[in-house]
Amino acid sequence: MKVQTNFSNFDVHVISKELDQILSEGTILNIYELEDLLILKISTKTREKVNLIVKNDSRINLTDYDYPIPKYPSQYITSLRKLLKNRKIKSVSQYEFDRIIIIEIYSYEEGDSKFIIELFNKGNYLFLDENNIIKIAKSYKKFRDRDVLANRKYEFPSQRDIGFLTINKMEFIDVIRNSDDEIVRILARNIGISGLISEELCYRSKIEKTHNTQSLGDIQLKELFNVFKNLRNQLLFGEINAHIIYDENDIQFAVQPFELETFRDYKKIFYKSFNQAVDNYYSKLDLSAINPQQNQKINDKIDAHKRILQNQEDYLQELYEKKERYYNYGDFIYAHFNEFEKLFYVISDAKDKGYDWYEINKKLLDAKKNNVEGVEFFVKIIPESRELLVNILNQEVKLDIRKTIGENANLIYSKGKKAEQKIKGTIEAINKSKEKMTKFVKEREGLDDEVVGLLKKRKQAWYEKFRWFHSSNGFLIVGGRDATSNEVLFKTHLQPEDLVFHTNIPGSPLVIVKNPDNKDIPEQTINEAAIFVGSYSNAWKEDWGYIDVWYVNPNQVSKTPPTGEYLPKGSFMISGKKNVIKNAKNELGIGIEMEESKTDTIGDERVIFLKILCGPLSAIKTQVSHIIKIKPSKDGLSKGKLAKEIKSILLNQNDDQFKKWIKLLKEDDIILSLPSGKSIIVPNSSFDN
Repeated sequence: MKVQTNFSNFDVHVISKELDQILSEGTILNIYELEDLLILKISTKTREKVNLIVKNDSRINLTDYDYPIPKYPSQYITSLRKLLKNRKIKSVSQYEFDRIIIIEIYSYEEGDSKFIIELFNKGNYLFLDENNIIKIAKSYKKFRDRDVLANRKYEFPSQRDIGFLTINKMEFIDVIRNSDDEIVRILARNIGISGLISEELCYRSKIEKTHNTQSLGDIQLKELFNVFKNLRNQLLFGEINAHIIYDENDIQFAVQPFELETFRDYKKIFYKSFNQAVDNYYSKLDLSAINPQQNQKINDKIDAHKRILQNQEDYLQELYEKKERYYNYGDFIYAHFNEFEKLFYVISDAKDKGYDWYEINKKLLDAKKNNVEGVEFFVKIIPESRELLVNILNQEVKLDIRKTIGENANLIYSKGKKAEQKIKGTIEAINKSKEKMTKFVKEREGLDDEVVGLLKKRKQAWYEKFRWFHSSNGFLIVGGRDATSNEVLFKTHLQPEDLVFHTNIPGSPLVIVKNPDNKDIPEQTINEAAIFVGSYSNAWKEDWGYIDVWYVNPNQVSKTPPTGEYLPKGSFMISGKKNVIKNAKNELGIGIEMEESKTDTIGDERVIFLKILCGPLSAIKTQVSHIIKIKPSKDGLSKGKLAKEIKSILLNQNDDQFKKWIKLLKEDDIILSLPSGKSIIVPNSSFDN
């Protein structure tokens, strides 16, 4: 079964509608390029951060997979960032049912513009200004009907006079009647639909796809149009029933927005949206192209031996065919020995009587025309090489006139035997190549820098956007990262049963102990929350070992300042008595929690997700098997260097079976968990019990 590797115009139609619902009113945050993939990081109108991925002339979709981001942008991406970053998305649409997507964007300073994605002719991405002038394109080309050049007005490819979305019954029938080719080709070429959909139309209409259009009657044409119209309505107005289709070996080969009769009996996995199905399908095709840490040398060896093995297997098949062919020729000659011997005698006798080769050739051809017995296998004589060309099993075979029939048959048999002998040697060579391939594959699997693959991003809980940990008593404690997130916490997540923690120095997070069940909050949880607040305050940056922390009830916290005063963003008014915790110790413990995915697998292996936990030592110790203690120090490591050191320690602390997952841990994610300022790692021997 042919594997689907790119979008049809049907796919573009469905995906563009889904993307428009999600991305309109969103903001483009950044742009990256990875091999032949373009990745746009976008903040949606609901503040969710998503990645839009475009692959050359293949497809476009939002991805839940964690594609690696290159450290350094190309010149093209650098230029594109200047034009796209921080622009708002007005809409996402398909152009004229073509494989072209238009992302309309705007900014208050620059006005309206467009980002065009062409999913054909190896793909292209173009930025157009408000006058549709091409400011930048991935590639510049000249076509028969248009030019794609810098600072020229962009022109869409010329369209057919009759389009898929607008064609009516009379036009549809005229297109087919005025054509002279296979019906499946005419549907694809003249109406502009993919080969697969053309085949589906024929299948539903019970018309053989290879039938010539001129052979179709009026009833068949009307039925074909009705099926066409129903399929069009299904696309435009029907329910999307997106799915991936698998062959008998459970290998995916297609992804479709709705079910096709052609694949009625095939195994399918259905998804809530076409985008989700596309993401799961194409991400598997992307794996080999986006693995940035693979050992290129060993992969080159594997690729080379794959080619060698393929050539050997092709040669083996050729030898089997040659062996069978020559043995069949020999058997045929012995089965018609008398006829061949008579033909040889006639030629030899004529030559002895003085006839030249031209005359003998002519007389034998005349005899064959007159169905004279004994010359039915004759084709012609080749005088230069003294060879006789005969017809054996509908193949022209050369025999040596200077040898007997038996000698010719044995000579042909010997060619079959040579092929048979080579078969044995070729099989041995194939087995050796397979052994080498197995060795190289195992070598690659055992490499220290092995990357497991392309993984889905773990779905985060709401509180993971903030700083957080679970106390020793199981209470969720959440803190802001900055003034904005402090405001969000206060307005969105603070409930009457919670406790609010803060310090008296600027730059401290607002921290909430969540208490949805309105329980008595234990003293240990209160002390751990105090350590958490102090450690993420500016006290850490100032290298303070201790800090006073206070907490209040939610009804004591307000955003309303006294008359005539102003509250800066992230600041709050506190009324009533504060409960003060003296000398909360500034120190944190870091560890990783391993969570096995219940749905995602790579091959036969379960996927392990890692969560970085950072909080008071007493709390984190109860949740991880290995812990790293840090404390503030002006002579310590910056956050970047500290993150590298922490990752190195985590690799050394954990078993081999988990190391490959820890290698996938991004240092940026570790940095997000660290307090501001410099820190040092405290050896285990210095831990307080």
